[in-house]
Amino acid sequence: MRLTIKEPDIDIGKDGFDKHCQLGRAKTGKVLSELVEKTEDPIVIALDGSWGSGKSFFLKCWTGAHTNENDGKAKVIYFDAFEHDYLVDPLIALTGVLSDQFDPNSKAGKAIGAAKKAVSKVWRPATRIGLAAATAGVSEIAGAVGDAVVASSNEELSKASENFWKKEDGRRAAMKEFRTALRKLTEPDNDGIPQKIVIIIDELDRCRPDYALTMLEVIKHFFAVDNVHFVLGVNLNELQNSVRSRYGAEIDAGKYLQKFINVKFSVEGDKWNKYNKGSFEYFKKLAETQGLTEDQYLDFINCYLENMPPDRLPNLRSCERLVTSAILAPARNKLAYRPDAHILAGLLIMESIDPDTAVLAREGELPFETVQKTLGLRANRTVPDPSFLDEAINRWSFCLEEDLNWPENDQRASGWPPAQTNNRGDIVPRLAGLLWGTIRTLDIE
Repeated sequence: MRLTIKEPDIDIGKDGFDKHCQLGRAKTGKVLSELVEKTEDPIVIALDGSWGSGKSFFLKCWTGAHTNENDGKAKVIYFDAFEHDYLVDPLIALTGVLSDQFDPNSKAGKAIGAAKKAVSKVWRPATRIGLAAATAGVSEIAGAVGDAVVASSNEELSKASENFWKKEDGRRAAMKEFRTALRKLTEPDNDGIPQKIVIIIDELDRCRPDYALTMLEVIKHFFAVDNVHFVLGVNLNELQNSVRSRYGAEIDAGKYLQKFINVKFSVEGDKWNKYNKGSFEYFKKLAETQGLTEDQYLDFINCYLENMPPDRLPNLRSCERLVTSAILAPARNKLAYRPDAHILAGLLIMESIDPDTAVLAREGELPFETVQKTLGLRANRTVPDPSFLDEAINRWSFCLEEDLNWPENDQRASGWPPAQTNNRGDIVPRLAGLLWGTIRTLDIE
């Protein structure tokens, strides 16, 4: 038995949506393919999505789907930025991955070879400073000249300044060489059709802030060539935090990013709407794959998810965490008592969506309003199973609403409310403790 969800085994560049995707995102992939194929000007597309929304999964599938399912002609190259952010300069990493895609003896390979030579002229250990200077970063230049003032005479300063500008002129020339090489890489074939290049930059928002922003600068200044496009897998809110980390909290981070990003896509697309609950289907697939059973509260979890509003459903990563948590939870058939499955299943779902709710539940500070909001427990709402929804509301209300007047003789055949409960406010903390290890016994039945 696996306690973690195995990542899909996607052959990047070959496999597409048909083989792996159950969320209907192939339609979004086709729209993206049409955009890059029809556009000649260099564009940067941000595929925006929250943590766990499936950005990487989408991009890995689209890398192969563009050619094999959408009849795209552009060469699509996948690059995981997070795997390379230990490097100083993203330009080196990007040029390297681009070089790996072409035979060095081919026309395209020779063009990449010329680009690599140009990069070697631009690069130096303090790459970020070099890039700033090459793109008219006057403050960096002033700093370098200022250091020379301290250490040199006026004559030496003059020579140092002259040498500095010669080097920077050389770097600007190298940038032009690099773009010229890219143009050769994308120039039309005998039929007049250009070789489009699409570079996917995935996991950009997980990178060090300085690396992520330098990547955007490199794309803007080095790759601004017709028929060269970029698709960024990113959480734009997190990327805006990177901007604030570098430039201060007062900067308009959204407006700053507009300088680098031309088009925004939402990875969640049309699957999260009132007609189609993509993440619920994903959970059911995971539960089946992992062998989750009713003794692990599968039936109650399914009822909750089936009745939740689409905007309250856990995202894909949260679904994975939910399955893992349910596997680790004490199975009902292994316990000497029958703890309330409505509450246990609800706690598992809430913890997968917002881990802070587990802390509140253990400490007896979980408000009923939080449960209502997180699980979508609203009465008089059209749902597939209104009786389950009503029962869940009643049980959570009994446990958490302080001024609730519950009839003393309302003891149901199911054993709810618990007959031996002296303090109904203890029920949720005790069940949370059962799930997350603070206690292993219950004095309620």
